[in-house]
Amino acid sequence: MEKVWLGLGSNLGDSRQILQRAWKTLGNDQDVTLVVLSSPYTSSPVGMTSDNCFVNAVGIIETRRDPLSLLRLLQQVEKGFGRDKKTGSAGYQDRLLDLDILYFGNTQNSTRELRLPHPQIANRLFVLAPLMELDPLHRNPSTRKTVAQMHSELLLQIENDETIFQEIKRSSWNVKE
Repeated sequence: MEKVWLGLGSNLGDSRQILQRAWKTLGNDQDVTLVVLSSPYTSSPVGMTSDNCFVNAVGIIETRRDPLSLLRLLQQVEKGFGRDKKTGSAGYQDRLLDLDILYFGNTQNSTRELRLPHPQIANRLFVLAPLMELDPLHRNPSTRKTVAQMHSELLLQIENDETIFQEIKRSSWNVKE
């Protein structure tokens, strides 16, 4: 069994409910064991323009699947929740559900389909904040930096106006905003 950190996000529909249902759906796969799901975090869109805030979380699973097989499962779950990746569209889009593999154990690889670890982890507060909640001492196998180090560095960059401001707020699963 391999330990895997997943990013979950949604900015359309009842995002908290969608993320919880998607998490449970992943757990129905015989090769996936759910370990822990972070609190939900409400955040402003990063890298795109939208009137809809995101709800994001990070989950840790254990799996017997290989990285590409897990990616296909995540894509199947996204599609089951109505995700339609528009071909030919440039940039990020509003979405009912987005599931990303952040870390797959200590695997490092880069293919057309999948880059591990996820290349944007250090630039996204909506990923680092829930990672901090679950596993602040986890080391990125590529950079050897801990989640806590990356989180501190990104907060400093935001404070010094070296990167875009990222609004984020921790919430709970049973709260409606």
